[in-house]
Amino acid sequence: SDDTALHENSYEEKWMASIPDDQLLSAVTIPGTHESLTLYGGPLIQCQAWTLENQLKAGLRYIDLRIEASIFHNTLDVMDGHIKHTKFHDVLNILWEFLGKHDSETVLLRVTLQGMSIWNARESIKDLIKKSKDNVWTKTLVPHMRDARRKIVFVQSTNFNVGTLNHNICVTYDGWFKNIENKMKTITKHLKEAQKNCAHTISLTDTSTTGFFIGPKTVAKVVNDQLNKLLGKLKTGSDKQNCLGVISMDFPSPDLIQNIIEVNRQPGSGSSDHLVEPEPVEPEPPEPTEPEPA
Repeated sequence: SDDTALHENSYEEKWMASIPDDQLLSAVTIPGTHESLTLYGGPLIQCQAWTLENQLKAGLRYIDLRIEASIFHNTLDVMDGHIKHTKFHDVLNILWEFLGKHDSETVLLRVTLQGMSIWNARESIKDLIKKSKDNVWTKTLVPHMRDARRKIVFVQSTNFNVGTLNHNICVTYDGWFKNIENKMKTITKHLKEAQKNCAHTISLTDTSTTGFFIGPKTVAKVVNDQLNKLLGKLKTGSDKQNCLGVISMDFPSPDLIQNIIEVNRQPGSGSSDHLVEPEPVEPEPPEPTEPEPA
């Protein structure tokens, strides 16, 4: 069976209600997705299985988008692997509709610009933000939960510097299928670093990666399983409160998302000194995948 299948009994629509108002957003452990709307493009490109609405229902609270300004139309396209792109204003409306119905929640949004008209895209997004200033957080300071609820919190990227600063820890391709043990050591190290930053900046650990002719889903199946085991180790930690920052994933399962959320529900369990990478498991050799014709 597909462990990314989403059922209503797996919904986590109001999990942030248990986070105190005076807690910094950087001190919350948050599950999210990498290239959140790349739902198309075939096995070498597709990064996610769920629509944005379903990602929010599942408890994901960090959204990662690549935006391009249309050369021929005055629109902002979200790069999603599909010929007919999703529009950025439609994404914002989906997020605000969800937040309007779930006033305990916040959504972190990281935008990376690409294409021939990056300047136009940047200015267009800033204009959208100005029109919606009561529904967004664009300050560089990390908000407390009381200030973040019901809002989209923008997180700065390499080429869009609107929003809160973050310690961006990208786990990039490093020969995962040859050495998953080293990859998990890297992720473990980065989560330790994230815990040290909780009091002042949002930490982002991106666990996604691909290899030559190996698609995101093949990689995610192995990495997510190991990440789940790593999170299980945290439940046997010492008396320090846990905070692992934002964990961005490809094809997360409901079980993995809930395990990340559970870190927030166990105050005093687990410290960075007790993060131990799980036993390495070599993945099965992936089946060769033919690239899709252009």
